Amino acid sequence: MRKIIVVLFISTAITAFGQAKKGKEPKMANTMASGYYVAQKGDTIKGDIALDTENEVAMYKGFSIKIGNGKPTAITTKKAKAYGFNGRHFTVIPFDDGEVYIEYLAKGRLNFCEYRFMGKVNGEPGIESVYFIQDTRAEAKDADLKQFKQFKTMFYKKEVKNYFKDQPQIWSDFDKFVFDKNKFAESVKEFNKFYEVSE
Repeated sequence: MRKIIVVLFISTAITAFGQAKKGKEPKMANTMASGYYVAQKGDTIKGDIALDTENEVAMYKGFSIKIGNGKPTAITTKKAKAYGFNGRHFTVIPFDDGEVYIEYLAKGRLNFCEYRFMGKVNGEPGIESVYFIQDTRAEAKDADLKQFKQFKTMFYKKEVKNYFKDQPQIWSDFDKFVFDKNKFAESVKEFNKFYEVSE
């Protein structure tokens, strides 16, 4: 029994040393979630989306999907205009001289979305967020509200005023100084309830 333990210890040490010597770090396998993507021509393809558990901002640049028994295929913003999994939905927009996926935090007449990326938070490396809003029913002089518009979280109340002008009581309830993404998403959902089409 003692010899078996010694052999196991030595083989584990050799394996660990071999991996360290080659500069390879052990990597966790991606987890899979049932999902879909919408191709550029509008076709919806279903499969299993590979979720990178070590890089939570990777999903804003692209994703991999496994269809049937095939191998996972990498999909970029050039191949898919939207995708989703586990109740989360993303759409592609132009951003910073390229294209990225933004995630819907609230969807309806008003869409509220977030893009996350590696940046700096209080001078230290961290995940930053950028927020977008869109009025899908904007018309005439407000037609520009139909495009996704990035807004800053500082003094955001003034920036989003035109989006809520049809329900000013919701806008007036916003905190003037502090932006809370979850509260803002709930307010957008509350606004959207006034415009839901009953089937």
